[in-house]
Amino acid sequence: MIDKLAAHLAGILSACEERGMQPPFIFCAASRNGSVACIRMAADEDTVLAQHFEPEGFTAPISCMVLDQTGEAVRVTIDAERLTFIDARNPP
Repeated sequence: MIDKLAAHLAGILSACEERGMQPPFIFCAASRNGSVACIRMAADEDTVLAQHFEPEGFTAPISCMVLDQTGEAVRVTIDAERLTFIDARNPP
């Protein structure tokens, strides 16, 4: 499942930029089994701030949060079928 997370990461960050969010971003991901990753993502360098992986890695659904430099945040859920974005400015 870490490969699935990595495969979606570029799309998630592109969508954040399309929404007007401003990098660098803080990206956090967690799954219900306790696997977590928190990364500061800048144009020139990514820095792992915290991580813990259970033996089976990330399991779906994966809950992600992206925070930009203005304080805007978006929550993204990765499940077996799709990505779901929940914008704090426009909740469901």
